[in-house]
Amino acid sequence: MDKKKQRNHDPRRIRKALTELLAWHVDYGRHALPWRLDSDPYAVLVSEFMLQQTTVATVTPRFAAWMRLFPTIANLAAASEQDILSAWEGLGYYSRARRIHAAAKAIVERHQGVVPLEQEDLLGLPGIGSYTAAAIRAFAHDEPAVVLDTNIIRVLARWENLTSPVDKAAGKQSLGELAAAFYPKTGCRAVASALMDLGAMICTAGKPACDACPLEKSCKAVQPERLPAKSPRKVTTKITEHRAWWLREGKLYLEQSCGPRWTGLWILPELGDEKPSGRAVAELTYPITRYRVRMTVYPSKSHPRKGLHSFTRNEIAGLPIPTPHRKAIEAALHAVAKG
Repeated sequence: MDKKKQRNHDPRRIRKALTELLAWHVDYGRHALPWRLDSDPYAVLVSEFMLQQTTVATVTPRFAAWMRLFPTIANLAAASEQDILSAWEGLGYYSRARRIHAAAKAIVERHQGVVPLEQEDLLGLPGIGSYTAAAIRAFAHDEPAVVLDTNIIRVLARWENLTSPVDKAAGKQSLGELAAAFYPKTGCRAVASALMDLGAMICTAGKPACDACPLEKSCKAVQPERLPAKSPRKVTTKITEHRAWWLREGKLYLEQSCGPRWTGLWILPELGDEKPSGRAVAELTYPITRYRVRMTVYPSKSHPRKGLHSFTRNEIAGLPIPTPHRKAIEAALHAVAKG
């Protein structure tokens, strides 16, 4: 059914939908988002990296802090990796921080510090794939580009009632052809922003607010809450990890992760061969990719092993530490202070 539809997109229906969508966006769009205020290419670049798998609410204050620390591409390129990782704390998926750092260096070296316009140049930068390149072309330069983030995919899949899984070849093809027909030759910035905001505000995951949607009359969705269709999720694997708490003379011993998770960040060391004993000073559960990790932190009576580094509480505040470990450290310090 989807294949037949993708060959016959009604241009009049699309024009009507675009008119209604853009009119709605003038009144209700999220125009105050800081990276949209002046469409600065560097600001767009930063926002696109930050918004990957992270909510707007989480990104907004971190974006402002980042732009104060690194106001230009040149500032970002010249910064140390540890400074980059520290500034990224709280956003998760730290590989993104390394990728934007690498992209900034390449932009300074190859493009004199100016975010390029052409698709080929953008794709030639480290860490930038087809989506990010399209987003930069649309949002920063208002060039023709088909932007397909999670929100936009949801809106278009529902509007056309695409029932093939959008993470499979047939569904991707249907979605791509619909998007190519939906995006105009000019004004892609406005269309992408409007679709994105509609998906974030009205056509939300789960049950959408169809009564408030400007596309309600032209939408073909039969069961919108079930769209977009996706392949079954992978089973979440539960993991238990025991971390060691070495607090000696007011200094806490940490190790710098060598990977595969949190490479370069400072973390509580694993308890290792020492069996957990006594009362845990911190316990928390956190998700990461397809895992759900239960972290328990136990005081260790042994001498801190080689390779660890000791830090005062003030020094810890300035280290790049992944959020789960920082929460565990704060909880353990609080528990120790209470006795």
